[in-house]
Amino acid sequence: MDFLKNEHHVIFELCYRIRVGLYQKVQTKRIKIYADLFYHEYLKPHFELEEQYIFSVFEKDNLLVKRAVSEHRKLKRLFENGDNIEGSLSLIEEVLEKHLRFEEHVLFTSLMEKTESKKILFIMPELNETLIEWPDKFWVN
Repeated sequence: MDFLKNEHHVIFELCYRIRVGLYQKVQTKRIKIYADLFYHEYLKPHFELEEQYIFSVFEKDNLLVKRAVSEHRKLKRLFENGDNIEGSLSLIEEVLEKHLRFEEHVLFTSLMEKTESKKILFIMPELNETLIEWPDKFWVN
């Protein structure tokens, strides 16, 4: 499951960058442009791979999987909300970080008890584990 933890590390970095940008009162449009690119290029494909390869190991009515999929949908709505950008960014940072911690500490622990992670490793394509190179480093003071 190390490959998933590596991907989650990259996603935690998005949370950090949003948090720092909001704290430093960076123009929300700058943060939103970066967050949207990250969502479309990295996070959305990550969610799709989890749902297709990881969650399929569980029964369809598994409550942990239902929670994770529900959180994926909530995050999708937050990323697509164009009304209250600052509020959406703040919620994205908070909900996404809690979601990642839930997956790592609860869902994946349950998965490890259920099956061998090596099985999943061989069937799941890996995402790019590097951060998107972004010229506007709003999170750096």
